[in-house]
Amino acid sequence: MDIELLKQQVADAAIHAVELRRELHRWPEPGNQEFRTVKIIEKELNGLGLAVSYPLPTGLLCTILCEGSDTSNSRSEVAGREEGIALRADIDGLPITERLRLPFSSSVDGFMHACGHDVHTAVLLGTARVLANNKHLLNRDVKLLFQPAEETTGGAERMIAAGCLRNPDVGSVYGLHIKPELPAGQVGFQYGHVHAASDMFRIRIKGRRSHGASPEKGVDALLTGCQVVSSLQTVVSRSTGATDPAVLTVGAFHSGTAGNIIADEAILEGTIRSFDPEVSRVLRQRTEDIVKYTALASGGEGQVTFIKGYPALVNEKAATDRLVQIAQELIGSENLIGIKKPSMSVEDFSYYLHSTKGSFFFLGSGFPHRENPPIHSDNLYINEDCIETGILLMSALCFL
Repeated sequence: MDIELLKQQVADAAIHAVELRRELHRWPEPGNQEFRTVKIIEKELNGLGLAVSYPLPTGLLCTILCEGSDTSNSRSEVAGREEGIALRADIDGLPITERLRLPFSSSVDGFMHACGHDVHTAVLLGTARVLANNKHLLNRDVKLLFQPAEETTGGAERMIAAGCLRNPDVGSVYGLHIKPELPAGQVGFQYGHVHAASDMFRIRIKGRRSHGASPEKGVDALLTGCQVVSSLQTVVSRSTGATDPAVLTVGAFHSGTAGNIIADEAILEGTIRSFDPEVSRVLRQRTEDIVKYTALASGGEGQVTFIKGYPALVNEKAATDRLVQIAQELIGSENLIGIKKPSMSVEDFSYYLHSTKGSFFFLGSGFPHRENPPIHSDNLYINEDCIETGILLMSALCFL
């Protein structure tokens, strides 16, 4: 596809995509409850002449087949065809009350699009418009994934289990995320590890209740919990290598019923983050040991329950090379920013990259020469110029 023609069509699509983004922003919804959101998406895609399916109750799939293709074709079995590609947008909002008063601020009490998923969705809908207008120029099948529950239960894993990457198969998958730290018009890319893997844990310490005037008659679960928290702070520094990034955080501690009563129970909750499965295993084992033996030493009992989180997000080199090459051609090397340090935060796009090759990149969404609030802020303010850049790159990945 001619690049100048592509840019013109993207510019036209971006105008409508901005309006869609504002409509989506007005109506944020929790993970797995994005019923209004998917109806907005479905209406837009149907208006473009594109069919949709619902692999999940609030997960929507739109498959655009190139000429001569059908759902029985696998990857590049048809001569002259490129491998199929999938593009993903997450669609859920967050339980945060929006502080900004905009003409399109959230109309839902206690919820807002504080992570830019409205932008991601608008970008993919704008891409759908470009694809629908140029289906005759496609040389690969394209799947558009509108995925629920990135912030909560990991909708990506269930979209994959529902077969969204098969029939026809895709050879690569791409996703993006807004990044207020970069101005609109710039794009951040990263090789290798991008986001960490995570586990949540819940610790239950059982002691024995007594009056505060007779502590010798009880087993102080609150004090034991404090000792556990203190000991856990040594796990990363003493049980992992200095060059292995890892985090262990206790973020919640609940114990006690009254100031003059020895607590008989303490509940602690936290998270473990790392990039290496072996490091994660060591962190879990050391946590179990500390809880068990600290509680025993105090005369009580301790138990840990782990809740498996998202795997690490690791960009595949060839797919990232392709992204970088296309971005250099379209927006120039000066607007392409290499990101060196991976983040200890998590992102369920990692599930897609455990199923096929692909790359996850960052869409600059800030304003130049000013401080831009980070994602998950109640005053997040998006530079909507980023939407055109996102549509341009997503469309180019399909045509070039």
